[in-house]
Amino acid sequence: MIGWIVLAIVALLVLLTYCLRVGVMAGCDGEKGWATAYVGPKKIALYPRPAPKKQKAKKRKEGAKPARPKPGPKELLALAKVLLPALREAAGKLRYALRVDELTLHLIWGEADPADAAIHYGWVWGAAEAALAFLKANVKVKRHQVRMDFDYQLERPRLTGRGKVSLTVAQLLAIVLPLGWAVLTALLRQRRQQRAQAASAGQERKGEENHGKESSCQ
Repeated sequence: MIGWIVLAIVALLVLLTYCLRVGVMAGCDGEKGWATAYVGPKKIALYPRPAPKKQKAKKRKEGAKPARPKPGPKELLALAKVLLPALREAAGKLRYALRVDELTLHLIWGEADPADAAIHYGWVWGAAEAALAFLKANVKVKRHQVRMDFDYQLERPRLTGRGKVSLTVAQLLAIVLPLGWAVLTALLRQRRQQRAQAASAGQERKGEENHGKESSCQ
């Protein structure tokens, strides 16, 4: 009986992994914007952030460990070169996994100068069509509605809209786990190389000191 319960729990977890979606929703109403992350029905506000709860100040512990030195530009560049294939593979997986569930945009164009406004309106309309075509060619778009209007009375453009992108937990794990393993492996390899270089430099300095002492004795 216990075996069947465990098997049912495992099957439920696998089903949730393949069906549960995680993503981000964002929008703006012309003046203010907002962004929310969600995992299934659970939502987490990203912007604006909720007011932080007051916490009692913690006393600093004596004898705290010194902070490790941060990697320099050379170390970061070397790490980026090593991780480039993994990042490229993760980007490709994300392209096929990501889905645009909703994209609603309404842009009302207007400027102080009506002649400039008409010219810029044409440019923006062409750029919007090209961007939407590029998006639909590279990412799955479930629902979309893009509108553009022109208003001579506006002194600046006004944009309202919202968007929602998501992918399943299984797709997210397929992207994050290999990338995380590649990052961890690269960091460990880089740290081993730094330790080996430091040990080699220490042995060279020690050899030079010993050689100087022998020369003085002679």
